[in-house]
Amino acid sequence: MDQIELFRQIIASCDENLKDVFLRRMEASARIAQSKLSRGVSVYSAQEEQMILENISAGLSPEMQLKARMLWKSLLRMDRNRQYRVFLEMDPERKLRHEADLAEDLPQGTGCCLAGLEETARRLTGLPPEAALETAETMEQALERVEKGECAWAAAPLEGVYKTNELYQQLESRRLYLNGIFPAEEGLVAVVSRCLVRRPGREEQISAAFYMPSESGSLAGVLSVLADNKQNMVFIHLEKSDLADELHQFHLYVDFDGCLDSLDTRAAVYQLETELPYFRILGARRPTKG
Repeated sequence: MDQIELFRQIIASCDENLKDVFLRRMEASARIAQSKLSRGVSVYSAQEEQMILENISAGLSPEMQLKARMLWKSLLRMDRNRQYRVFLEMDPERKLRHEADLAEDLPQGTGCCLAGLEETARRLTGLPPEAALETAETMEQALERVEKGECAWAAAPLEGVYKTNELYQQLESRRLYLNGIFPAEEGLVAVVSRCLVRRPGREEQISAAFYMPSESGSLAGVLSVLADNKQNMVFIHLEKSDLADELHQFHLYVDFDGCLDSLDTRAAVYQLETELPYFRILGARRPTKG
């Protein structure tokens, strides 16, 4: 037996042992979650996890310290996700932040659109010809009317599916939701309201905004939470935020495929809104080309 085959067998033996330890670890995480839930203890403790990482990396060479911390960060992230899932499964009444604003359809009432989009807005929302529809000069004015409750919803033009930064900023500052992006003769039209319209059981494109800590591996950790829960990211935009502090310098917008009432999506959102300094769902819609 040559050396390569010998060491391959050693690695295969290690992998079998790691598999067994991994399964026992996940089971222990689930039991811990049950205990935490009964005691009213939160899943995440940054201080506790930092102590674990320091203990794991103590005494190792600089190279092995880095690799050990990366490995255990992944294990701890998966531990926590297992626990968030247990919380959601055992506590059906537990609500995520956005779920207070869920609705089955657009709210009834007067709509608002930019001048020239009246026919398109009526067609996209199923608004009858006799129903009231106001117009505004700018997207900001239309969204402000929705925010103040003067209009139930607004329709505004977009330059493209992935040219949504300005719209997302408006949604975030006004606590509004994107309910759809639709093709029209004028290009693309976004429909916005104070409700997060949910289509039960249907996979959609979910939009979110969050701050990310300015440290190595932060973005990879956030995207891993989505991947761990089978959420496929389709768009991301990163920028430095004037509102963030020195430790949380980066502000991101992300679109990912998910279903608002599925355990996978809810577990991912629960983990991100609990562990990030800021996380907010901005909307859900059918995927649109354009």
